[in-house]
Amino acid sequence: MIVASVFSYSDQNIVHMSDKLVVGGAFIISCIFGIYAAVKPDRIYPKGGDGQQSQIKIIGHHPDCEEFNNHVIKIKNTILCPGCYGLALGSAISILLMSGYIVFPIEIQQIHLYVLVILGMLLIVLNYVEIIIPARIAYFHLISNIFLVISFFLVILGILHLTGNMIYGLSAVLISYLWLDTRIQLSDWRHSQVCQNCNESCKVY
Repeated sequence: MIVASVFSYSDQNIVHMSDKLVVGGAFIISCIFGIYAAVKPDRIYPKGGDGQQSQIKIIGHHPDCEEFNNHVIKIKNTILCPGCYGLALGSAISILLMSGYIVFPIEIQQIHLYVLVILGMLLIVLNYVEIIIPARIAYFHLISNIFLVISFFLVILGILHLTGNMIYGLSAVLISYLWLDTRIQLSDWRHSQVCQNCNESCKVY
């Protein structure tokens, strides 16, 4: 995306309203879908490993066991998954940011646009690192996932403004889906590692 933006840089630094609406709309719809997916309640996790169906109690989208205590946060009497809750909050914030970007005209210098893109990608990498490390601080995980979605916004805004082309903006939205899927796969891998290192036989992941 960076290489493409270099060769497709628009000297006018102008993004037409129609391009803003299409790219911004696609991103906002994606965020709305993300919020729905993140807050969808899952109380019981069905598992079948030995040929028989069993049920493991789920709290905050995680098994109710000691190994996953640092994978959830408790706010008053509600137990939440910091990853999902962070993605939902990040999506809500990003919707506001993208809405403001669509409504208000903005001009950003080329060097600052590259800073936005690189900063966004750096935040994505840091999120991946935070997921795979064994130590887990729930509230830091929450903040990391909030900034993950905001980083998607930064990259999309930067690419769209650098190129002034709706196609590149939509490509950045699609790549954000791949980045998010990578985050989900890494999270699933981390959960499976926790289960493998556990002496219990349930092995939810």
